[in-house]
Amino acid sequence: MLLGINRIIGAPVMSLQTGYPLCRLTSPIINPYNLRIVAFYVDGPRLDFSPAVVFADDIREFGPLGAIVDSSDNVMSPDGMVRLNEVMSYSFMLNHILVIDEHNNKLGRVDNYTVDPTNFRVEQLHVKPGFFKSLATTGLLINRRQIVKVEPDRITVKSPTVTEKAKRANPLDQTRRVLNPEFDNPFRKHKPVTNQNSPSSPGQN
Repeated sequence: MLLGINRIIGAPVMSLQTGYPLCRLTSPIINPYNLRIVAFYVDGPRLDFSPAVVFADDIREFGPLGAIVDSSDNVMSPDGMVRLNEVMSYSFMLNHILVIDEHNNKLGRVDNYTVDPTNFRVEQLHVKPGFFKSLATTGLLINRRQIVKVEPDRITVKSPTVTEKAKRANPLDQTRRVLNPEFDNPFRKHKPVTNQNSPSSPGQN
């Protein structure tokens, strides 16, 4: 089951060891190479250091109680974590980022996105169109397989091939078609760290 990021942010981080909340998820740290949340910034009165993070891989389950981790040991400082700090340095955020198609047509901006809570991979982008386009449609749902390029300030998606007959029949369904991926990410040009086991998924050292 996919979850909207707005449902995840603000959720408590619960300790399996004690059964008590440790902190709350405040914002995601997203790897722009694969659009996966590698960790979350967290905050709360029980914490005596800042910034603090919880790795997505340390979340055993996300459910009605929130994000379940083993213990307070899973709440850590990012200091000295080279691979995580590499991702943090991008300051990449999905909310409000511009979405265009391959012909440079502006489709709108990301208003929300959904995540698979089993691996915290971004699966869908909810794109809110500009004012005039919003008169014709309330929004677009973009599957991750439609994404062909991610840049610091924009995401490019495949342009659907639509016949005139199909346009008249159901234009929104055609816009939402799932297309083949060609993922190209310019962040790769600036990777300061090369000695990694899995360069596409920076995480915990």
